[in-house]
Amino acid sequence: MLRFGIVTQIDPINVLARVSFGDDDSTSFWLPIMQTKTLKDKFYIMPDINEQVVCLMDENSEDGVILGAIYSSEDIPAIQSELQYSMNLEDGSLVNANKETETLTVVFKNIRFVGDIQHDGTFTNTKGIKSNADITDKTSSMQTMRDIYNGHTHTGNQGAATSAPKEAM
Repeated sequence: MLRFGIVTQIDPINVLARVSFGDDDSTSFWLPIMQTKTLKDKFYIMPDINEQVVCLMDENSEDGVILGAIYSSEDIPAIQSELQYSMNLEDGSLVNANKETETLTVVFKNIRFVGDIQHDGTFTNTKGIKSNADITDKTSSMQTMRDIYNGHTHTGNQGAATSAPKEAM
């Protein structure tokens, strides 16, 4: 049977929670929390304490599973559009995919990518670019340009070479 309740305890290591059911003032035993995948691909998400959830329970409410959290008139979705997928976190971080505008928005203080990134399109940056390695375009690298520029001299108006630049690139 379906039962609606409030999460009272969580066990994030074993992916379990206890749920209080208001209709009979009972509290469940530890219940597993349904995940999208658990064998080869691993998904993980835990409900918050005091979050409203729906459970599938046996006839005596002794065994069951938490199917997921549900919205209510008090806890409303951050996005209200069938054209968007969104994950909005309490601290303001978010991931939002908008199918209508074909826009993926990611807002996090720090984002770490591991692996190669290929980008087709225009790259716009407002805060600058920092690299711990040489930067290369289709013609040359920054280090190659520094090597050429920093060591160059000019022929002066008297026919002799001028000095190298005062400041290195």
